[in-house]
Amino acid sequence: MIRRVLAALLRLAPRSFRSRHAEEFLAVHDARRRTGGGGVGFAVREIVGTVWMVARLRLGRADTTTTTTTTGGAGPMETLGQDLRFAVRSLLRNPGFAFTAVVVLALGIGANTAIFSAANAFLFRPLPFAESDRLVSLYETNPEFGWQHANAAPANVLDWAEQVDAFESVAMYSSFLNEATWIGADGEPRLFRVSSVTGNFFDVLGVPAALGRSFRDDETWSPDDRVVVLSHGLWTREFGADPGVVGRTIDFGTTRSEVVGVMPEGFTFPTEETDLWTPWGWDRANRDAVWFRRAHWVLPVARLSAGATPAEADAQLQVVVERLSREYPGTNRVMGAGLMPMRRFLTRDVRAPLGVLLGAVAVLLLLACVNVANLVLVRGADRGREVALRYALGSGRWRVVRLMLTESFVLAGIGGALGLGLGWAGVLLIARLDRLGIDGATGVALDGRVVVFVLAATLLSGVLFGLLPALGTSGRRSHEALKAGGRGASGGGARSGLVRLMVGAEVALALLLVVGAGLMVRSFWLLRDVDPGFATQGTLAVTFQVPSSRYEERNDVLAFYDRLLEALEARPDIEAAGTVGQLPLNGTSWSSSFQAEGWPPDRVGFEILHRRADAGYFEALEIPLIRGRMFGPLDGPEAPLVVLINETFAAEHFPGEDPVGQRIAYDRTAAQNPDDSNWYEVVGIVADQHQVAPGRPPRPEVFENRNQDWGRRNWIVVRTGGDPLEVVPTVRAVLAELDPLIPVSDVRPLRQVWRGSMAREEFILTLLGVFGVVALLLAAVGVYGVTAQAARARTHEIGIRMALGAAAPSVVALMVRQALYVVGLGLLVGLGASVAASRVLSGFLFGIEPTDPGTLMAVVALLGGVAAVACYVPARRATAVDPVRSLRAE
Repeated sequence: MIRRVLAALLRLAPRSFRSRHAEEFLAVHDARRRTGGGGVGFAVREIVGTVWMVARLRLGRADTTTTTTTTGGAGPMETLGQDLRFAVRSLLRNPGFAFTAVVVLALGIGANTAIFSAANAFLFRPLPFAESDRLVSLYETNPEFGWQHANAAPANVLDWAEQVDAFESVAMYSSFLNEATWIGADGEPRLFRVSSVTGNFFDVLGVPAALGRSFRDDETWSPDDRVVVLSHGLWTREFGADPGVVGRTIDFGTTRSEVVGVMPEGFTFPTEETDLWTPWGWDRANRDAVWFRRAHWVLPVARLSAGATPAEADAQLQVVVERLSREYPGTNRVMGAGLMPMRRFLTRDVRAPLGVLLGAVAVLLLLACVNVANLVLVRGADRGREVALRYALGSGRWRVVRLMLTESFVLAGIGGALGLGLGWAGVLLIARLDRLGIDGATGVALDGRVVVFVLAATLLSGVLFGLLPALGTSGRRSHEALKAGGRGASGGGARSGLVRLMVGAEVALALLLVVGAGLMVRSFWLLRDVDPGFATQGTLAVTFQVPSSRYEERNDVLAFYDRLLEALEARPDIEAAGTVGQLPLNGTSWSSSFQAEGWPPDRVGFEILHRRADAGYFEALEIPLIRGRMFGPLDGPEAPLVVLINETFAAEHFPGEDPVGQRIAYDRTAAQNPDDSNWYEVVGIVADQHQVAPGRPPRPEVFENRNQDWGRRNWIVVRTGGDPLEVVPTVRAVLAELDPLIPVSDVRPLRQVWRGSMAREEFILTLLGVFGVVALLLAAVGVYGVTAQAARARTHEIGIRMALGAAAPSVVALMVRQALYVVGLGLLVGLGASVAASRVLSGFLFGIEPTDPGTLMAVVALLGGVAAVACYVPARRATAVDPVRSLRAE
């Protein structure tokens, strides 16, 4: 395409105005059109050839000699072959230079490949759904609660589906997985993770069943007709990929469900852990129930009607939202809603980290190119006589430039190939770390788009580090080089100035990356010092679900937990045990507003979190009681309702008051209808725990008594004096003694939970740290190479100075001082750029500002110290040579 445009422009010019090179370009272009071409290889040749032709046209006026002198009348492809062979031989004669350049390029391209692969998987690759560009995710907002992309209430979603014409259909699913126990043929219990969805879920996504059928829309409202669809993985793992499983009834103890279909391989949406799907099976009476509009727990996805745009759908949605706020002021008074493309919604939490990493690897690749360009320039100083002889023998400037560009592209090609291998290793590492995973996205992998990216990065690298040195080296005329060649000239002031400029650029780019890594290191250290509010050493959490098939009543479930805790605490390796409905730092539980008894109707406490627990939970995790009392044996199921609150709850909602003894109700209109609300007495205040992340402050939280707000699924937390993983067999054995048919769902040391809450920051820190170290090494290599070249060029001068009595330390100091002048300028430029660019990290930092002076000064000192060493070593080696011998050599 580029060639065709350039050829068309050249043909518009009169023939008398065209240069010889323009005519050659048109002739080659016409020949290629006749022979045809295609594929990736042809595209690469087109790009490379266009770069060469544009450079040739640019240099046409300076090149007044014919090419037949050096090519012997050879054709373009034969000449290219000659250039390639010469480039390979030239690089083989300089293995140190070639090895260094290839490694530097491979590091830059490899890092870009790995991060681009992640960005490709999460941001660019289409979702595995039919016409995924027509899918939009819906969400609710609430300024009072601070909701931005919250789950929605089912009744609201049903109204949106019925009243927004731009929606072809709307499905709902939940981000929470239920569990079902199935007894296998071997008599062992199997735990299946179940995703509940509406009957039209698969139709809206446009994913048909691979075997059998998916759900019907009416099965959303069929509580008595239980059907399931299996994932391909479960079908293969547990049912031997038997097609006869369709129509079979599976007994889950509490329910018996018919298998109606199997989904395609790889489909597990909405979470990768999904084993099977089941329709909600709501009762139609729920449609008008208050709780169906008050509880926000579903994730809606809509397929736009043909021709409808997201903007049109959103405009219609806002009209419906406004109408619902008037019709249902009790639940929808300030409730808003919005939509965004489904891919963007699913990746909203990973876009910022990937953006930071993509920027970092782009800077790293630019640094690598500058480094190699500097190496080429330094090497070009040693090739001055070679270039001069080529000019003397009749080579034109374009011929020399093309030869040197060929070497650059050979280096870039080898570096790109190795970079692709390093990128593949990086992809495996990213997949193993699994810190950026999102539900429903395809895995990080190398594909055609990534390979094209690598080719483009390779070609761009070859141009970036090859063109400027080639033009600079070829610009010296033969008489200049031959006159200066007697003393191993350095290449003149222009080239030396360009080398110094590029060294300064290297230092500035390296500082940019090292500052980012330094800020993340400092932030992560501060984050790790945060007190989570609970014991993380020697504590373990285990979860399972008590089945209703054998424990039908509330008292049966509570008695089972009591027996389990008593048996666990009787074991010598367990010091304390308790139960909690939701672990801290493992996702928030449900939230609500509340009113306290005696408050005026307009005083409401918003967005308090809820968890159920017993006294053993606080003892096992060493969470202290601040005031009041803990739950006791008299706080049974039939006793008055009691709760504990945390310190933040007391400080925010009862400032200057003692909340112990107060009664609260989870209803914003409780003061107006006290007889219609359930009232809980606050009996104690416990210390704060971080519920969401260590970098976010604790939120107001209330703990309901496990014996009064009971549930079948809880976490058992235990404290031991040693390694918590060593008591896992004990916990399993005790559970098996009480009921061998209850499988353990999950096991987590609390230390792992604590570290997992910092996973995103640790992931970014790890990669930025690696990039920072590489940048530091590249800067050191660049400074060392330039100082070493300067020392070689000044051998005669150094010999004279030392022969006249100058001490070696003074000569070393002079050379280091001159080199550090350039480094200092680079540090100043890099510091300014770092202050501006580091603000993009503000969302990932904790406890420090992006312009933290301590970190900036430490990084500047580190990079300056490394540069000083890189300057000192070659300078010291230069002064170690006998001055008499150096003068004789000259």
